[in-house]
Amino acid sequence: AAGALSWALGYADAGGAVVGALPSGLPAPYWPGALPWSGFAALVMPVLVVTLVSFLETASSAKVESQRSGERWNENQDLIGQGLAKISSGLCGSFATSASFSRSAINLYAGAKSGWATLFAIGLVLVVLLWLTPALYHVPQSVLAAVVVTAVTSLIKPGTLLRLWRVSRVEAVIGGVTFALTLATAPRMYWGVLVGLLMNLSHFLYQRLHPRIIEVGLHPDGSLRDRHLWHLPPLAPQLLALRMDAELDFASASALERWVNEHMAAHPDVVHLCLLAQPINRVDVTGVETFAQLLALMRARGGTLHVSGLKLPAERVLRQAGLLEPGSGLAMYRTDTEALMALQQLSRPAGAA
Repeated sequence: AAGALSWALGYADAGGAVVGALPSGLPAPYWPGALPWSGFAALVMPVLVVTLVSFLETASSAKVESQRSGERWNENQDLIGQGLAKISSGLCGSFATSASFSRSAINLYAGAKSGWATLFAIGLVLVVLLWLTPALYHVPQSVLAAVVVTAVTSLIKPGTLLRLWRVSRVEAVIGGVTFALTLATAPRMYWGVLVGLLMNLSHFLYQRLHPRIIEVGLHPDGSLRDRHLWHLPPLAPQLLALRMDAELDFASASALERWVNEHMAAHPDVVHLCLLAQPINRVDVTGVETFAQLLALMRARGGTLHVSGLKLPAERVLRQAGLLEPGSGLAMYRTDTEALMALQQLSRPAGAA
């Protein structure tokens, strides 16, 4: 209707912005020529950026759609579809394809419920390409913009950012910066996406490098909690009992080692170290080295490293490294209750029942 009105009023002849002439017909098969090695080297970074932005846009669209429809997003199936689409577009001499956030928003706005909407859209596009491209000449560009804006504005919810601010201010700031940069750099929206991704990765890495490590004490309700936060007495004299809520890997191992060394330097009388290892799900090579250094530290002090609740994957790695062999300086407990009973014996005089 807008195109017909534009044609009748001579909108294009008066200088109005219209869609204009479009190429008609189906794309012809195209086999790309061979590239020299220098060409491959020049394409590596652009291809990685295109792939990353394409997948992030797909993930964003799929997340919104899954929230609206209540269906689980199958990211593997989406990756296969995206890959096949990019290959087929390359064999037609086309640009690399991706998901379209605006088209997904229009589908949701129109009430599309299944994949039939996409198949119908494909069929309509084929019909237009073959016979109806001249009819699109007079459609004003503002009409196309209005369609996209109307659909996308229904997905913008400032209240979500306010709720996120109450939950996590860091993530709220990342979301706000990403949104602002996406608008500021439009139509090159990938800058906002890349900056948001880098900020998220930096925040994630910071959290991994600064894990939560606490010295535990026995709370009156029977649970093990932060001794300093709840003002609890130590579990036993000359004992440091701690818990690290993270994996023992390259990111957190140095923080654990530094935490223990600083405490040992400030308390030279400590000869027992208890590691409540229930939160540790994985141990890598750096974690193995750190565990070995803690064990050597306690043996050098003439004390014992007590390990409680070590999970099977972490235990398997440490056992393969030869660090869990029975001997002096190491005590293993299956549960924290068993460890508490053994640690309480440290505070009793020799020969006491």
